[in-house]
Amino acid sequence: MVFMTGAKEKKTFRDIVLAHLSKILEISLDEFKGGYFQKEIKGNYTEEIYIPDSRKRMCQAIEFFSFLLQPHYDKDMRDKAEEIQRKIKENLEDYNGKGKKKEEDEIKKITREEFMIIKLKHMKELFEEINHLLQRKNYLKEEIYQEGLEDMDDEDDEE
Repeated sequence: MVFMTGAKEKKTFRDIVLAHLSKILEISLDEFKGGYFQKEIKGNYTEEIYIPDSRKRMCQAIEFFSFLLQPHYDKDMRDKAEEIQRKIKENLEDYNGKGKKKEEDEIKKITREEFMIIKLKHMKELFEEINHLLQRKNYLKEEIYQEGLEDMDDEDDEE
């Protein structure tokens, strides 16, 4: 599968996967902290600039990486991804106050901070499983990234 950019540069699926993997690794180098506003004085006025939640950025990057790779999941990866998604859903239910009742019939409700920490933990687990999948698929050499290249090259030659 080949993707064309505006500069007639060919990008393979493998290039996209590796670029996304690289971005996730780049995000992981920053301290994981919640979003906040930072005040900056500019002349006679103060401007508030929002600093994004790095935990959310990491979770979203891993989630979309998993979406990208889902067509290439094997049975083991599908099972593990479903298990992780179930855990994330339970975490969301706890955050929304709809979680399972405890022995005292009290519904467990977690804070936003606890929710993000737990979700990040599960997304890291998903990322780890994706990396195991990529290793099983030998993603640096695997032919799945080359699928359709010959067909695309033939079409380009005809133009």
